[in-house]
Amino acid sequence: MQKTILLVICLFTGIHLYGQINENGFVIRLDGNFNETTTGNTLQYVNSYDFKSKNRSISASLGYMYRHWLFGLGFEYNRNKSDVQGGLFQKLGYDGYGGYGYGYGSSPENPILNINSSYELGTVTLNSYGGMLYANRYIPLYHNLYFTPGFYLGYGAIKGNYSGDIVTSSFVSFPNDYISYGSLQSMKYETYEQNTSFPYFYMQLSPELTWFFSNHFGLSVQMGGIGITVVDSDWRNSSKQIDFNPSLWKLGLIFKM
Repeated sequence: MQKTILLVICLFTGIHLYGQINENGFVIRLDGNFNETTTGNTLQYVNSYDFKSKNRSISASLGYMYRHWLFGLGFEYNRNKSDVQGGLFQKLGYDGYGGYGYGYGSSPENPILNINSSYELGTVTLNSYGGMLYANRYIPLYHNLYFTPGFYLGYGAIKGNYSGDIVTSSFVSFPNDYISYGSLQSMKYETYEQNTSFPYFYMQLSPELTWFFSNHFGLSVQMGGIGITVVDSDWRNSSKQIDFNPSLWKLGLIFKM
């Protein structure tokens, strides 16, 4: 029992002593993120909408650590695939009186219904890849836990693919007390596909936490950040964001050579 206690004390002491940052040296970083979003709604069976999105991101970089600063250059890849399906259904009734004036021989008890429907099933795929330059400062918080503000610059290209199917139809119904009958006025089916490609550039300041559990390995969490993104090399097509949503956080592995 005493040997077991002594061994545990030695292990924790070793982690405390060696789970620190070496002043100088090369560092390999791997960072990644995955999230899936599913949304759906239906309003009185009139409008329906379903959306499912999967986003994956991964980056690999090589950096050099010097006196609690880490400067690096790497490659990043992001992929987003979204499946969307939705429908719109409209029912229009006319009573033949009171100014509507549609529908020959109709009455309030026997309205004419014009039913229009539209249904679309589509897929959007976006792939982005490019280079990344960053600088991190490691500020000690407690033992081998560090607060790591990081500044990132990225430049690359986005390739997108849009494809789907659309079905529209129009149906007229003549219900009465005895029978209901109708006719299909029109039905249209079409497919579409489009490919796009454009460059992107971004700057981002991110708060991070880093835990070094040995002299060579550490874990990091990048918790969103403040940034600006420019697409198609046009500052008018820019987006500014302040977002610390956990779905955007990235988990990273650090290896000190």
